[in-house]
Amino acid sequence: MIGIVLISHGPLATGLLKAAEMIAGPQQAVAVLELQLAQEMDQFREEMEQAVARVDGGQGVLIIADLFGGSPANTSAYLLRPGVDVVCGASLPMLLEVLAMREFQTLPELAATALQAGTSGCLRLAEVLGRS
Repeated sequence: MIGIVLISHGPLATGLLKAAEMIAGPQQAVAVLELQLAQEMDQFREEMEQAVARVDGGQGVLIIADLFGGSPANTSAYLLRPGVDVVCGASLPMLLEVLAMREFQTLPELAATALQAGTSGCLRLAEVLGRS
């Protein structure tokens, strides 16, 4: 199973995981890191490295960051290597799809699934209901 590390500014990552577990049940091999106001980036990077090591069961780790260009995502770039991938733009549809597919896909496939789910999960309800 591919490990997942959720990273965000503040409590977003925790909220996403709690919402996903409400729908999909308790999850294994998932770590959450929240960047705190005025937290040292070297400390955050160390915590991220430890989280990646904790959830890596040998099939790789997907880091899901809240925002491209934000400090958590920028820091995760230091961890990119074979077996560790990063996707930015965390959302509940993305997380649910990744959690459902991580036992059946390779790390590159799972990263692609995350991108697709994040994109397809963004809809305007009025258009879906034909009320635009």
